[in-house]
Amino acid sequence: MKRLNIFILTIAGLAYLNSCSLMEENPSAISTDEEWSTAEGFEKLINGCYYDMVRIIYGQGEDTYIMTSEAGTDIWQDVRDGSNGNWSKVLTYDDFGPSVGMFQEAYSGFYGTLSQCNAAIHYADKVTGMSESEKNALVAEARFIRAHSLFNIVEYWGGKYMPTKPLTSPVTSLPSSTVNDFYKVIMDDLEFAIKHLPVSQKVTGHVIRAAAYHLYAKACLTYSTYTDGLGNCAAITQAESKELLGKAKYAADYLIDNQHSLGVSLYDNASEIFADENNKNNKEALFVVTHSSIQAYNPRGNYYNRAWKHWDAYSNNSAGIFLDGITPSYDTEVGGIATHKLSKGNCYMAPSKYMLNLYGEKDTRYDAFFFDTYYINKPNNGNYYTWTESDAKRYGLSSSRVGNSSYDIMVGDTCIYLSRDRYYTQAEKNASRYAIYNIADNYVDTSKPGMFFPSLRKNNNPSLYAGTNASKPYSYGDCIVYRLAETYLLAAEIDWRLGDKNSAADRVNVIRNRACKNHDKSMNITPSDIAQDFLLDENARELIGEWQRWKTLKRFRAFESRISMCNPQITAFQPYYYMRPIPANEILLIDNAAEYQNPGY
Repeated sequence: MKRLNIFILTIAGLAYLNSCSLMEENPSAISTDEEWSTAEGFEKLINGCYYDMVRIIYGQGEDTYIMTSEAGTDIWQDVRDGSNGNWSKVLTYDDFGPSVGMFQEAYSGFYGTLSQCNAAIHYADKVTGMSESEKNALVAEARFIRAHSLFNIVEYWGGKYMPTKPLTSPVTSLPSSTVNDFYKVIMDDLEFAIKHLPVSQKVTGHVIRAAAYHLYAKACLTYSTYTDGLGNCAAITQAESKELLGKAKYAADYLIDNQHSLGVSLYDNASEIFADENNKNNKEALFVVTHSSIQAYNPRGNYYNRAWKHWDAYSNNSAGIFLDGITPSYDTEVGGIATHKLSKGNCYMAPSKYMLNLYGEKDTRYDAFFFDTYYINKPNNGNYYTWTESDAKRYGLSSSRVGNSSYDIMVGDTCIYLSRDRYYTQAEKNASRYAIYNIADNYVDTSKPGMFFPSLRKNNNPSLYAGTNASKPYSYGDCIVYRLAETYLLAAEIDWRLGDKNSAADRVNVIRNRACKNHDKSMNITPSDIAQDFLLDENARELIGEWQRWKTLKRFRAFESRISMCNPQITAFQPYYYMRPIPANEILLIDNAAEYQNPGY
């Protein structure tokens, strides 16, 4: 029998919940029917719905989901000039297709999650020992997570296989359901979740009601755009689209207007959103995937969250950001002097020049979301770093600083600064004790950016670094999947699509004034500013790196226009790229491969 890679689990195979192995047998002496029909067993089954989101999708895998969800768009570029194998291929669509292998984690992860949720929902009717309301609250978690999985599957791969019940026999041929079928289940699940989810949970990471309102608004909005029948979809009518937008508006407005009673709220400042101290109890987060400092609580043990590494510019590589005075280290002091932790990233992908230019002078989100400064943690002269010839040459600085004590930099002090807002002259750079690199110089050829770019702070929480090796860093920081600021942007888009630019501007201005220096409303926009490109720009400013960009461009049907305007590195976007390819190692294992693969691949 062929064994599918999508991890479609039979009922007998679902007993992996307390193990890292999908194939491990049920360790208890009782049958799964008996165990999962008890209150304790059913709660374990619900907990299992979160398993693959932690283990594969959001952080503890190789984090290729960031490539599925963000790469090949207007705001991210390849910094390796096509030399980085499959990573480069997905970022640029060069030699792009099912064999690139970057989509397997997302594909396997979401289908594995879907299968687990189907089992939990299936067993609900058999459970004894808990009240109907208690059971419904747990089922609502499974139905939200199923809706989340189906939403991702249908948006990345279109109308494909959609099991809604546990399988009892092997499958070797995959039937396809339409996009319409997917959205019917998604909306039904979320309506149930809205009704039965609790406002708060005892355990962080378990779904709350606010998340269901948010995803319902997003799903209805997204489905409303299928008037063109994209993919395996029966085109919806304009009347149906407007009705969906009305449902989306109700859900988004309800969440925003009742946010405090639903237990969520915006932070006052953009700098607070991804601050380390707010990671484990984030009031703006609607849905998070949690990671633990306790290895036994993580599906992969000491293989913690690594969701920031691919966009981290520092890779201890002399071709990019590098200095003899810095090294990957978790130390917070050297020689009794305080300094900063520094982890080694992969330096695979950089924000496009267009992306970095989106932040105006008063927009605090650039400083809140990116870091561009490095500090000495490896002195070569007592507690100081003395410039070497190779380092001076790397940053184009005068050799007069080499061995010159007047240019020495103390441990903990700035040694590299990447300047975005001001362009420094050569004389100014030579006069500075530390290295200054003009970010504009990294994008002289916007189709071939270099490796000197600011790194996104999101998911990079130094105080939560885990393990002992900063050259192979992990974090036990949680991943925020949905947050309230996105709800405001969705509400603005919904209002725009309904023709109400006044309300759209009001929603956007809440987010813009939160980001505005001094919150003096000087960044506020007028209704006349509301247009497709503005909304896409604002989404990028607020949500870059939050697993949303690819789906956002698809929702606007804007890949062609945005890529041509913002990302000259991508030169051959094809219409069939609106669907991601089914991974080749899946296609090789099914009997109906030719019809199941998305057209064009």
